[in-house]
This record gives sequence, C-alpha cells and structure tokens, in this order.
Amino acid sequence: MLTIYIITQIVLSFFSIATCQEACETPNRREGRCVQRQECRSFNDYFTEDRILNQDELNFVQRSRCSLNPPKICCPDRVRHVANTTTETSTSTTTARTTLAVSSGLLPDPSQFECGLDMLVDKILGGFDTSLEEFPWLALLNYVNRKGVEAFKCGGSLINRRYVLTAAHCLDNEHLDAGERFVNIRLGDHDTSNEIDCDEEDELYRICADPPQNIGFEDIIIHPGYSKTDPNQHHDIALIRLERDAVLNSFVTPVCLPDASFAGSRPGRKVSITGFGHTGQQRFSGIKQKAVVPIVDQQQCRQKWSKITIGEGQLCAGAEFNIDSCSGDSGGPLMSQKLYWTIEGIVSFGHKCGLEGWPGVYTRVTSYVDWIKSMIKE
Repeated sequence: MLTIYIITQIVLSFFSIATCQEACETPNRREGRCVQRQECRSFNDYFTEDRILNQDELNFVQRSRCSLNPPKICCPDRVRHVANTTTETSTSTTTARTTLAVSSGLLPDPSQFECGLDMLVDKILGGFDTSLEEFPWLALLNYVNRKGVEAFKCGGSLINRRYVLTAAHCLDNEHLDAGERFVNIRLGDHDTSNEIDCDEEDELYRICADPPQNIGFEDIIIHPGYSKTDPNQHHDIALIRLERDAVLNSFVTPVCLPDASFAGSRPGRKVSITGFGHTGQQRFSGIKQKAVVPIVDQQQCRQKWSKITIGEGQLCAGAEFNIDSCSGDSGGPLMSQKLYWTIEGIVSFGHKCGLEGWPGVYTRVTSYVDWIKSMIKE
C-alpha cells in the first residue's frame, strides 16, 4: 500500500508541474519557472526594445517558450508581479482561450509588450504557411459583389482594439465604384476553409484557436492626399474604425507602429510580409502565408520605376524571383522584427508578381505615424 501511495504522489506531482508548467529548463540548461515574458527581468534586460536579433538569439527565444496559451518563456529569475497585465484562461483538451490586457493609451505600448508579439510561437508568392499564432494582427477585408458573392480581397493590420491600418486603394477603387461593397473585417483567421483552426499536434496536446472575429466597420478614413487615379499611388494609406472593440487573445493582437526613434530597415535587410493572396498556384491561398524579402535601395527602385515617381512616403522591397506580395495581399503589412514586430510598410502595388528585378512598392508607415495618431480616437 505504501508503494502504491508513493507512486501515486509522484504521478500527481508530475501532473501538477506539467499542467501549471511552473518548473522548466532554459535552453542553456538552467532551472527556471514558466512565466509571461514581462515577468522575466533577465530576458527583458538582454532583449531590449531596439535590439535586432540574430538567428541564434531568435532560436534561443523560440526554444525558451514553455507554454503556448498564454505565451510564456522559461525564466531563471524569481517571478515578479506585473500589475498592468491581466490574463483569464480557460483550457480544454483541444482549445485554449486567453484574454489579453493593454494599457489605457490609444495605441499599445511596445515597452510593455502590448503589441507585435508572436516570437514565441513555433501565400504570398514564394512563401510558406504560417504557424497558428504567427502574425495575429493580420486582418482580412471582406467584400460582396453585385451578385451577392463574398470574397476576401485585401489585408490590413490591427493597430489597437478599434483600428485596422490598410491601403487606401482597398477602400477607394473602380470595383467599389461599380457596385462592389466592403462588408467587414475578419481577425484571428489562419485557414479560411475551417471554422476552427487547430495545429497539427496529436489530439492530446492539440491547440485550437478561438473562432475568428468578424467585425463590421463604423468609419473609413482615407488619407486626404490619396487619389485612385494617381499613377504614383502616393499616400496609399487608410484606417478602418471597427464598430466594436476586437477581443484580444493569443490569435488577435495588434502590431506595433514605429515610434519617433525608429530607424527604418536599410537596403539589403530582410523583412517579412504576410497575407492570404496569390501564391502562384491559386488566386487566394486560404491559408495565411509569409515570406522574407530584402529592402531595396530607394534610388535603385526609382530607376526601375522610372515612368512614375517613387516618393519619400514609399519604400521598395523584393525584386527576387517568385517571392513577392501579390493580388489579395494589398493593404497587408511589411514588418521588421526586433524583440517585437513593427510595421514598416503597407502593400501598395507592383509589376505583376514575383518578377526578378522588379521590387514591390509599399507605403512607408513612418511617414504617416503622426497622421495615424491624429485620426484615432477612443
């Protein structure tokens, strides 16, 4: 009987640790506790806001994760309480639901890890499927044509609970003039063919996302300098105010806007794009895609696009064979990753898709941060 009791206690102790995920081991074999990244002082001291991570550092961060919902890392420090973060979790064998909190400001605070977070999660033309929680700020713009057929035709980026940043040409174009209507925004989707998206793990440990959120719009704010007849497509930027707040969770979180001190990516640096658009095999991928493209020197881009004027409010990226944003990706984000993701560009236009030597053109977000801040309200 004593042996059975001891074995039972060992099993219960193991189950308790596995469930709470309190005890863990860091990638460098130090004992730690599984906590939210805000609670780990050594992690935050090393991975500062302006630090550009190399591949080894990215691998270390990814291997440090010890919980998917909510995202946690294995921290060797003593846990400290973070007052401005509240989490409510309800877990079953196949679903995990997390409600995230952000500060009271109109825009999320990167220093408090309130935006741009997907680093702990394990088709764009030439791209690859994303994992379930990657790029949780990506929005889909839903339209209905004159025959009543609905379709996702543009992307966007959630920048706080109430606003989506996108391209102006997604909301002011000849199709809308001809009777097509913009209907709503979808957030938190990974595979549009499924009602509920799940990862590919075995059923015992499988994680499923919360259902996507379909939210109508209250207001559309197109930059006053934009004209759909302008061949240069200057000021191709717009905001959509949602009719209600988005519910933030592990699958719906905002991306960070660049702040005043943000230094844009230099030519040659690799940045990321994501969307549901043309993949080369099909017009609409149905599964969220990602790709990595280099920033192109502004002068080289102007020489290639010599028949139009590439302005300071635009940037160029890509020019690699079969790797590009494409139709259906318009309005989606071009992003750089430090400790968190920052949106640098908005997909604007290109010459066909994935043609070698032809960079895609993006709206430069840093040129419009002041305008964005002046437009958003409670």
